Amino acid sequence: MQRSERWCLTLWGRFIRMRDGYRCVHCESRQKIQAHHIFRRTTYPDGKYELGNGITLCHECHKSLHAPFNRRPLEGEPLNERGGDDQDEMAYLYGRLEVDADDRGLDKERFYFISDPMLEFFIAMQGYEPLLQDVQAGTTSRLHFAHAIWWSMPEKFYEAVYGQILSAVFASRQ
Repeated sequence: MQRSERWCLTLWGRFIRMRDGYRCVHCESRQKIQAHHIFRRTTYPDGKYELGNGITLCHECHKSLHAPFNRRPLEGEPLNERGGDDQDEMAYLYGRLEVDADDRGLDKERFYFISDPMLEFFIAMQGYEPLLQDVQAGTTSRLHFAHAIWWSMPEKFYEAVYGQILSAVFASRQ
């Protein structure tokens, strides 16, 4: 008999809070702690049970993340169009998990696992395929991958800017 999705999310949340020492990983508060999905379930539903996609936050820190926008994005809407998927916040939270895991001596691959399909989804949005190759080679953790990929603008952004710079340089020489 399968458990309901709600029950599975409850168990996921219990694990996240226990793994994080029953305290807010951002401010260290132990009051009103909640499990938060770093990459929203509405944007990538298959990531809802990923251990590396969860972080414990107190009510105040959690509320501040959802203040800009906490509804379902529209079909085809760009990431963070209305403030619900802030790339800088995601990079920060994945980075906080990575530092916290190091500080507490927790195995990142075991306690913060992020599946290949979720990592591939990140690549589809951001680029940076060599990061996945580093994960597969065992030279970087999945958690570091998640932090690093959201730390930068999408690869295509840099390609476009570089292309514009080159065009301007060549145009000025003619």
